[in-house]
Amino acid sequence: MDKDRYRQAVRLFSLLSHPVRLRIVDELRRGEACVCHLQAILKRPQPYISQQLRVLREAGVIEGRKRGLYVYYRLIDEQVERLLLETLGPAGEPSPLPLCACPRCHDEAESLPLPGGSVAAEVR
Repeated sequence: MDKDRYRQAVRLFSLLSHPVRLRIVDELRRGEACVCHLQAILKRPQPYISQQLRVLREAGVIEGRKRGLYVYYRLIDEQVERLLLETLGPAGEPSPLPLCACPRCHDEAESLPLPGGSVAAEVR
């Protein structure tokens, strides 16, 4: 095997060896997600999530698309997707998060939580 292939493998494994980046890529297997969605899942501050997204984007693993005020990220590296399927199993379905304010979560949600724990039906 030539040295370039080893270098590529080292780069990929180094990229995915970071626990937060691995969780981000695993979440993006389920579909597009914005920063606030990833914040709600990972319970990390926005600057930290954005920094990890930048590393993944610069490595060509993910890409972002702007929609209104939100940037939605998605996994674009098929090799990473196959690797995660082999190591972590099937991705499963995305689920809306009550603590996430993004349109994805609120468009998919049956109801929205209100302060105090009550629930209001969403008007579509």
